[in-house]
Amino acid sequence: MDKKAKLTFFLTLILLFSFAATSYSYNNQVNNYPKYPQINSSDRVLIFAPHPDDESLSSAGLIRYCVEHNVPVHVVVVTNGGKGKLGSVRHSETLDATAKLGLSSNNVTFLDYPQVVNRLFNENWDPNHAYFDGSHHNSFSYDQNSSYCGESLESNIETMIANYNPTIIIYPAVDDDNTDHWGTGSFVDYAVNDMDYQTKMYSYLVHDDETLWPFPRSYFPQSKLLPPSYLANQTNWLIFPLNNSLEQYKFDAVNCYQSQMQKDSVFLKSFIKSNELFAVAPIKNVTRQDTSNDYINSHGFPTTVFHDPVGDILNQPNNQIYSVLDSQSSYDIGDVGFEIDNNTLWISLKTTGGISKNGIYQFHLRGFGDYGISRVDFQVQNGKASYIMPSKNSVTPTLQLRSDASGIVVGIPAMLDDHTFMIDVESENSTHVFDRTGYFNIDVS
Repeated sequence: MDKKAKLTFFLTLILLFSFAATSYSYNNQVNNYPKYPQINSSDRVLIFAPHPDDESLSSAGLIRYCVEHNVPVHVVVVTNGGKGKLGSVRHSETLDATAKLGLSSNNVTFLDYPQVVNRLFNENWDPNHAYFDGSHHNSFSYDQNSSYCGESLESNIETMIANYNPTIIIYPAVDDDNTDHWGTGSFVDYAVNDMDYQTKMYSYLVHDDETLWPFPRSYFPQSKLLPPSYLANQTNWLIFPLNNSLEQYKFDAVNCYQSQMQKDSVFLKSFIKSNELFAVAPIKNVTRQDTSNDYINSHGFPTTVFHDPVGDILNQPNNQIYSVLDSQSSYDIGDVGFEIDNNTLWISLKTTGGISKNGIYQFHLRGFGDYGISRVDFQVQNGKASYIMPSKNSVTPTLQLRSDASGIVVGIPAMLDDHTFMIDVESENSTHVFDRTGYFNIDVS
């Protein structure tokens, strides 16, 4: 063996050893996570899938477990997965996949919305602002008369929950990087908050653009499905173990999606592992203060209620899209603060590199109270605040603003009667969205 061959041989051994060591360390972490959801015979499980295939990628083993233990389970597929023929193909694939898991077609509902769920939640909420791309609902749609707007989709989701009366809801994570996933997760949270529905809720992650996840990125059925390392402490992760039989059912279900297998079979098969992964978001509680604060004329900030992971810039864009006066860290969201005193709701933002004068920082709030739902959507750019995304339940009071390199603080003299909030903060410039927190919930007492 010559020197070059020996070097190649030893480098290969080192790589294999490193991979094995990493895999062992990675898989050994599974012992740190509780085994949930715990499903009993009295449960009723409702699963929301943004696209045809997400119910199998996230929960095929859990679905089959429910079937084998006579636990009622129903799947709701939110989008059509594509226009025209592709949508019909993916509809058939879903029926085949869920049938392999033991579900009849009566246990699967197709809401049949276009793949713009994030837009329906934000820009296209009202019927008079409905999304239109020339397409119409398919024959398999649950509600063929519904318009492509957020109000209709939210109403459909509330109907699903009210009719099925689930004790467990499984739905996509609101910090998933796919817009249909975080959009669907936000709609489910919105419906549950609006209904004041009490149930156990477990979210699942499918798309993480910051890392090559799931790891290992290939078909390794003996390995564990664990969260990306930078998200390990961001929420309460849970594992649902799969035995060999459940894993085989999952393989068969995922394999039904040949339209997607042709695009990226490695990605889909990466979810066939010895467990499924779910999460429960920690509850954020804020106590209403019986005082008046002034964060505009001081250097202080409201109490931090959410800390976004450092360095989780979406898609890691090319540095050429930043202004010469900016840095990537100016768009990397850090801390979000929130307080309510006796006359003002305060919200704040800090980034890891300071606020950019060229940056656009958007704030989205949904407030749920005894008098209905109110929404506030505004953006801060170059020291000025302006309202965006109007809808019929928008409130637009005069905003108090302090914006400098250290951060942004906004005072909103409204929404004071609301007791639950969904909040999302995003950073962008004129061409790209860089970071977002995802809608997180705050309970106010």
